[in-house]
Amino acid sequence: MTVWDEFIAVVERENSLLQELIELGTAKQQSINDAQEVSRLAGEEQLCLARLEEVEKERVELFDVLAAGKTLEDWVASLNSELQEVVSPLLLELMENLAVLQSLNDLNQELLAQSLGFVQFSLNLMVGDDTSPTYTRPGSNQAGRSIFDRKV
Repeated sequence: MTVWDEFIAVVERENSLLQELIELGTAKQQSINDAQEVSRLAGEEQLCLARLEEVEKERVELFDVLAAGKTLEDWVASLNSELQEVVSPLLLELMENLAVLQSLNDLNQELLAQSLGFVQFSLNLMVGDDTSPTYTRPGSNQAGRSIFDRKV
């Protein structure tokens, strides 16, 4: 197998792992209210990320052999049209997968933060909060209970 063939195979594996991460992120989004399932999916994500890190390291090494100090854009531009037809779609898919994964992760972080905020609010209602939501005079001992969510 040539360096070129290895590079193509590594980029295909990287795209496959990114697709797997996208599927896991989507599944996590659908079960956002099930803490055990989210935890299990996060564990699977960690394993997939470890494999992705290894493949990425391999891709970088192969790229350094093929491109010898060139940027990705310069390297692709220097390829003949036959090689560009092979590598361009793979690299485009790689960039698209990364963009989809980034937006999915951003949305999942927001959903988790909102879910955590709701849990904290619910706990405050159930447990009670002895601090007053407004200012009181120094020395006064007024403890009021508020139904307003004071998180920032």
